[in-house]
Amino acid sequence: MEEEGDEIQERYGKRPREILPFLAPRLRRIFEKLTEDWWANLEEIRLRAGKPLQISGSTLAFLTSDGAVSVDPKAGYVVTEDDIYRTIQLIGGNSLYTLEAELKEGFITIPGGHRIGLSGECLSADGRLVRVQKITSLNIRLAKELIGIAHNLMPYLYTKDRLLRTLILSPPQAGKTTLLRDIIRTLSNGEGIGRPIKVGLVDERNEISGAFHGIPQLDIGVSTDLLCGCPKKDGVFLLLRSMGPQVIAMDEIGRPGDIEFVEEILNSGVGFISTAHAWSTQDLAVRPGLRRIWRRALVERVVILSRRLGSGTLEGIWDGQSKEPLCTEAFRLEVKAE
Repeated sequence: MEEEGDEIQERYGKRPREILPFLAPRLRRIFEKLTEDWWANLEEIRLRAGKPLQISGSTLAFLTSDGAVSVDPKAGYVVTEDDIYRTIQLIGGNSLYTLEAELKEGFITIPGGHRIGLSGECLSADGRLVRVQKITSLNIRLAKELIGIAHNLMPYLYTKDRLLRTLILSPPQAGKTTLLRDIIRTLSNGEGIGRPIKVGLVDERNEISGAFHGIPQLDIGVSTDLLCGCPKKDGVFLLLRSMGPQVIAMDEIGRPGDIEFVEEILNSGVGFISTAHAWSTQDLAVRPGLRRIWRRALVERVVILSRRLGSGTLEGIWDGQSKEPLCTEAFRLEVKAE
């Protein structure tokens, strides 16, 4: 008889093991044998029908049917269509109808803020995606909180009782969303800045808050108003009209039209912080969607992250007005010791 989800949760504790109740039984038994070191560094689990079970953290590897880690894909447990189907069933509480909206968006957020990307055969109509109807691949991205990693950066980002307009740049999976979340939490709680700051968060893809049914699963502070699953442009105007934020935060700007709502935020006298995919200030200067923001000095601070020393490596902080570096000594952001 299968264990009930609550019993499994109690046995395995909180993240990242809280994803175990949502895995098909055969997969769950494999992950039960995974070592503590791998659990501590696990970032993604990839399930592809007919392909070896793949995991990634500090490196990319494959899991055998005995839960051993191997760099040889031929040694990996071969994921079946039934493994994926049963995992989706568990995610949806045995009802795919409950996932209808998520199937259209291409991702699902589960309790704990973990995000599951979907791919496979798509159904479209009139040139638009209706939903992913036959799921053959899952990307389980484990939500991780690093409470306190923003503390050492705040003197660069907060001055004269306000947050400087800030853009966090990094390639994928280098920690920009994790850092953004902790900056939001720090501002919202007023940690080290004397008073709480009202933050309006537009979390279009639920990656910052990890919201489940609209409730944040990750700590975004006590003074944060959240709009999850809302397009950035609509969310910005809604927050400005109705919530009176002192700072508006969002993830992953860079499209040509994004500058319009960035300017609207600035014209309203509200602070601003966001992330973008880029590798350097040179990259920032040549990307059409970000070039105007950089050249017109609409941001006052640019924080650049990489994976050079591991996820969350701070490569530097730049003054967005003078374009001069303020900090260029590379180090990995860590939780501040009490």
